[in-house]
Amino acid sequence: MKATRLFGRFAIATGLFGLAIAFSTAAQAEDYGDLIGQFVIDGDIPPVEMLANKKEPTCGDPIASDKLRINKDNKGIADIFVYIPATKKPKVHPDLKASKDKEVVLDQKNCMFMPHALVARTDQTLLIKSMDGFNHNTRTAPIKNQPINFTITPNEQKGIPVKLTVAETLPTEVKCDIHPWMTAYCLIIDHPYAVVSDKDGKFKIEKLPAGELEFRYWHSKVGYVEKSVKLTIKKGSNDIGQIKVAAKKFTESK
Repeated sequence: MKATRLFGRFAIATGLFGLAIAFSTAAQAEDYGDLIGQFVIDGDIPPVEMLANKKEPTCGDPIASDKLRINKDNKGIADIFVYIPATKKPKVHPDLKASKDKEVVLDQKNCMFMPHALVARTDQTLLIKSMDGFNHNTRTAPIKNQPINFTITPNEQKGIPVKLTVAETLPTEVKCDIHPWMTAYCLIIDHPYAVVSDKDGKFKIEKLPAGELEFRYWHSKVGYVEKSVKLTIKKGSNDIGQIKVAAKKFTESK
């Protein structure tokens, strides 16, 4: 009888211990952290390319290329995509399962796309607009989504909606054939863990699940800055500091 009672107590204790471990594991699985960093160029800043423009005088002449934007004060590199590839999609924080903004805008001004690099989730609509007083056209050639090719009439601010329903492996190039120097890049992704570095080269991805995650760094002038970067995310802030990119990457042919 005593042995039976002892066994019963042992079983209860073991069960409670198991539950405690399960709850602890579940709590750890619910931990999330933010990733912070800054891309800077290692070496001399390449000169800004100036684009000759005689076809459309209203665009301004010359036009400074936006294919490589580097802050001369801190050497920060803008427009680098930082993202978890769709094939490595992690658990998504409950707050981020649906996009807060249902539309993403790609505008045009003075014969330049604004912004040059952007992210659009598959639950968002891309709105193509123009602030210019003359025609543009917008053309894409994505791998998985339907390509587009249409004219944007002068001062189009209502926007032409484009649905992007399938995640892409790489950012998709957006072109204007009327003004061939005009290019932008849009990463179509099916989760919230993708951003573009700002004018100072800084980026922040919020509410990543704790654990080891794989990221990609991509820039339109270079292609993959880094194709596979594995980082261990801890609860709270994860500041990886400066990520130096050799200047020669931006002067060599892609």
